[in-house]
Amino acid sequence: MAATLHGADPATAETWTIDQEEEKSLTKIIVRNVNDLTVAGLRRMCSHYGTVVDVFKIKSGGTAFIEFSTDTEAGLAIQQLNQKLGFNYNAELAQPKETLPSVEPDASAPPQPDEDWEQVSAKRRFNVGFSLPLLINFPERDTLATNANYRAKEGTLRRTDPESFFRIYKVLESFETKKTLDYNPEELRKRVESFQKSYSNEQNRFDGETLVYEGLTAQESALFDVTRCVVCKGYGFSYCKGCKTYYCSVQHQRQHYDEHNRICHKRAGGEVAAQSDTSEVGKKVEIVAKPQEVLTRDPLPEKAKVFITAILTPDRIYVRSAHPAADTMYLATLGEFACAGLTAVLVQNSKEPTAGDIYLAMYEPLGVHGRVLVTEVGPERSKCVFIDHGKVDFVSNSDLLLIADTELMYRKVLIYKLCLTDITDEHGEHEKAMQYLAKLRDRPLQMKYRLEANNIVDVQLQTPEGESVNEQINRLIIIPPFGRDSNQYDSTGRGDAKNGAFVMYKEIPQSEPSFGESKQIMILNRTTVLLDSRITWIAMSDLPYLENLQQMLESYGKKVAEFRQSYVPREGEMCLVRCLNRWYRGVCYETAGDGKPAIFLCDYGSMTLVDLSNIRKIPPQLATKTMRTHDGVVEHLAEAKAGGLTLDSIFLDIYLPENEPICADISQRTVTVGLPGAEQEETYTVLNLHELSALIKSRQAE
Repeated sequence: MAATLHGADPATAETWTIDQEEEKSLTKIIVRNVNDLTVAGLRRMCSHYGTVVDVFKIKSGGTAFIEFSTDTEAGLAIQQLNQKLGFNYNAELAQPKETLPSVEPDASAPPQPDEDWEQVSAKRRFNVGFSLPLLINFPERDTLATNANYRAKEGTLRRTDPESFFRIYKVLESFETKKTLDYNPEELRKRVESFQKSYSNEQNRFDGETLVYEGLTAQESALFDVTRCVVCKGYGFSYCKGCKTYYCSVQHQRQHYDEHNRICHKRAGGEVAAQSDTSEVGKKVEIVAKPQEVLTRDPLPEKAKVFITAILTPDRIYVRSAHPAADTMYLATLGEFACAGLTAVLVQNSKEPTAGDIYLAMYEPLGVHGRVLVTEVGPERSKCVFIDHGKVDFVSNSDLLLIADTELMYRKVLIYKLCLTDITDEHGEHEKAMQYLAKLRDRPLQMKYRLEANNIVDVQLQTPEGESVNEQINRLIIIPPFGRDSNQYDSTGRGDAKNGAFVMYKEIPQSEPSFGESKQIMILNRTTVLLDSRITWIAMSDLPYLENLQQMLESYGKKVAEFRQSYVPREGEMCLVRCLNRWYRGVCYETAGDGKPAIFLCDYGSMTLVDLSNIRKIPPQLATKTMRTHDGVVEHLAEAKAGGLTLDSIFLDIYLPENEPICADISQRTVTVGLPGAEQEETYTVLNLHELSALIKSRQAE
């Protein structure tokens, strides 16, 4: 139906029509830095993103224009080209040049709408150097488990330990465990002050939290029955039951053997002296049964109280009996080995360490020597199990000592390996569980268990207050779903205030880099190295920490993998991100209206676009883990680039390789930046890469 003016003749009057400008579709993009690509190569490369209508390349400048059939294909091409690693295409939509008609301004005309938000945000964000996180080749570490050593056919390990008391399948590392005091400083101060009032001695004093001991007074010495070695007059620890003759070591006992026999026979009475003239009796020697050269152990009562001696994993621990008689025997055994270590000789003086042998080594927690079973021998250090504690550690071969007394060497084992029942296999807060077990070391725990194939399994522990140790371990390890992924949230996304909390990136603790020469590091990201000579790196010694954190994120990510509701993080807020089917810690760098915020993966130094369906709220337990990834400037790289050094991809792969250990000198540098009158000091890390530095020096010498 035609629209006409009121009172006008339709046949003769001017017909009024409304001209509506057709919306233009932007299908042409501009691509830069394509000097090495031909028109055919550009067409072939972009054909993966849609139908290429036309390709035009400028002869100089390395710029090309590519036209697609639809604007959707053009947008996809921009996104994919800018995400290509190692290239700097800087693709964006090509705006057509138009000559605007001169029109008189009309104050009554409505304001024109701004440019489409998606196009604006796309142009603004695609200029950022996006990159994908590096898939790190985590190096294999020396494991403390002894299971593989027991499978070896050679050696005497299985002959020495036929019951496999120390066959250990897994030992967890501690990354952030804080050393806690095993005593109350105030209680210790009160005891020391009370002791000093009773037995005053100016030589001994309490310095802060440390008792400084410098000797006993005569009154204090009278409280102790001091025994002396008959040979050297030193402190005597062992003695003969017949004549009460004391010795400080087995060597001095052997040295005094002949004289000691005469003393013992003389004090024994006339019957022994009368028989001494008889040749047959004179040749009579007391026959002592040779101890069996294997490790043995008494069975543990079905219901017993125990003390924890070593913690391997949250569900694997070593314990000892808390029975008073067993406790006395255990402490006496530790004392004997400590005394034996005072006079023992080095193993390397007579032979090389052998797997399956038993030696003495320094047990650092107590500061005394203890008995160790060698499970694996290395060129410089050996893997050893402390038989009377259950701790596994690497001991230097030069620190191993011989045990001269065979009976002492094969003294009965007094500790037991336990397997706690119903412990979760989730890779969560294992360190908190191990800290909890460490606090229970000196407390008698009630134990129930089942014996299967001589292994103590299905163990349940209980504190003196009646608390289940097993249940508390699970509560500490498990990280429940958080925020909108929690069952505490309804369909509106509302929940309690605790789960509604969030962690900002500025609140995350950052470790200090280890400064010094010849440090082993790994480059995680070098996307911007050509622009500002900066790289993201991590110390090789921190890779186990990053690997453990990644496993915790993967374990939690499985719980919240199902998408429930969109979650848009604030700028600067920590979040959990799924990228390439892996979960990472991320911080929201920029949010946009297209549902794909820019997320900075802080542990890998990479920026990426993430769909809201792949973003989850991160629990504080994971968000607040210390960040051990660092940013640094490669020294002399900018000068070399200005001097004509070509920094292409081949050069970077050789001298700045990712995912490989490289040697670098790490230092700090402080510079003054800013306008006059508003200067500020900026401190940054400087990396002097050895191979790159040698190349630059050789070029300068030429």
